[in-house]
Amino acid sequence: MATERAQLLLSWLEDAQKDIFNSAEQDVGEAELTAAVMVPYLTDSRKKLKMTQLQLCVLDQMLLLLEKLESPDLLNSPSVPDTGADIQAHLKGLKSTYSEGVQRVQECITALQDRMELAGQKKEHLEKLLCCLERKKEELKEKQRIKEKRDIKKEKLNSAKLQELEESLLAGQRALHLSEQRISKLMTETDTCLASLDSWTLLRDGLQQSLQATLGLTGYKLLWVGPQQLSVELLPQVHRPDLVNLKPLSLSLTWGSDGLFRIQSQGAGEILNEYQQGPLAHLSATLHEITQRYLSQGEMLAEIQELHSRFAIDWRPAQRLLVFLKSASVVCHLNVGEGYPSRGHATLLSVRGEREPLNITALQPPQTNPSLTEWLEFLTGCPDV
Repeated sequence: MATERAQLLLSWLEDAQKDIFNSAEQDVGEAELTAAVMVPYLTDSRKKLKMTQLQLCVLDQMLLLLEKLESPDLLNSPSVPDTGADIQAHLKGLKSTYSEGVQRVQECITALQDRMELAGQKKEHLEKLLCCLERKKEELKEKQRIKEKRDIKKEKLNSAKLQELEESLLAGQRALHLSEQRISKLMTETDTCLASLDSWTLLRDGLQQSLQATLGLTGYKLLWVGPQQLSVELLPQVHRPDLVNLKPLSLSLTWGSDGLFRIQSQGAGEILNEYQQGPLAHLSATLHEITQRYLSQGEMLAEIQELHSRFAIDWRPAQRLLVFLKSASVVCHLNVGEGYPSRGHATLLSVRGEREPLNITALQPPQTNPSLTEWLEFLTGCPDV
């Protein structure tokens, strides 16, 4: 009976080891299980192994007791060895088998521990990745929140700008409408002014034509007209056709709010010392006096104007003096008498040389009563001067 029980226990032990090993190999194959599942399972397996070791120890003690018993049934049993050495060998075989099973279990435990360590590392790595993912998720949420705020702010700003633009557009439209009304009014006023201007232009042209015709009859030519100034030319040929070579006399006439006028002659043939002035009521008389004076000296002035183009001369009407610059160091002074050339005569007053005045007693042109032209031609060719 004891032998049968012992064999039964051994068979149970082998079945239990097979179940444990098979389940361990199956669990090892399922490496994808999480640590939360593996830890309880390994703890339970450890308890089972401890229980199995305890049972083996009990079995070992029972076998030792069976060896000491003197039972004819056990000794005569064909399943139990006849000698004690055989029993010892059998027990040693059982122990070696047990030791091998324990070693295999320990190897499985070591492999499971390695896998658990690897799983723990993967878990830590996954936790780090999860933390990183959570952090990035929070960053993305924060960026999205900031972007939403910015978009809302931008939308509000755009709405405000759009409202301002609409208000500006309405103001511009109102200003444009007012400007169009103002332009229409100004165009009407412009048309009226242009019509008035046309009439005034026609009147002005008529007045200018009348003035030109009047001045042409009186011997004057209008050059320029200003608010308080005008410029005219005295045409001597209108009064004396024989004065063909006499250039027109340019006169500048100005007047002011005081009722006074001022006349000044211009050009080489000027007959006024500086200018003449007086009340506007005497303007016509003054112009007539200037005209008569210019015409009375017309022959002399025409000759002087001609001499200006040939010689270096300076006419001083106040002294009736003609200055002839023969050279840089020789200056001749000639006096022109009243009524020249019909009544007066031209006489040589002095000749100034480089160092001192020259004796002019022997200086006389071959002509009797020489003219200014004959005097200048003589002085130019005279070697004594």
